[in-house]
Amino acid sequence: MARLSILSLGTLQISLDAVPLTAFTSDKARALLTYLAVESDRPHRRESLVGLLWPEYPERRARHTLSQALLSVRQVTGDQQADPAARFFDVRPDTLQFCRGSDYWLDLEPFTMAHRESAFGAAASLATLEQASALYRGPFMDGFSLADSPAFEEWLLLLRERLERAAMQLLEEFGAG
Repeated sequence: MARLSILSLGTLQISLDAVPLTAFTSDKARALLTYLAVESDRPHRRESLVGLLWPEYPERRARHTLSQALLSVRQVTGDQQADPAARFFDVRPDTLQFCRGSDYWLDLEPFTMAHRESAFGAAASLATLEQASALYRGPFMDGFSLADSPAFEEWLLLLRERLERAAMQLLEEFGAG
């Protein structure tokens, strides 16, 4: 299976084996992929995802639209054709989850790891601080917005603010190092 890369710090960039993925059917499909990857620590109930991304739709239409967005994401990433053990998504009748064991890279993970090391008093190495500062290309999903999805916008804003604070703390430590 190809390596999926998600750059979320700065402008959202998604690629497969270094080839940019641009054939998503909508921004909500890109939002679904990114949300599931960032929040990959647990399965997400379909009704929660519907409320996150399509709150104004009647339930039946919202569930259909979620299925269409998921289909788009899986087609664009090649997930449907992959061996089940290598898929990016664990798709169940009631839940969806991004598979952490799949071949992917999310810039947020090494960035937050460096911040955690620093925040808990562990002296982060100069190399770790350099990597974290290089990863931070700007605010989380900079310029991305889903105006008709207030719950997604709230999640985006809170995460963006938390990451901006983390970046400032890491830059301060990097400058003092």
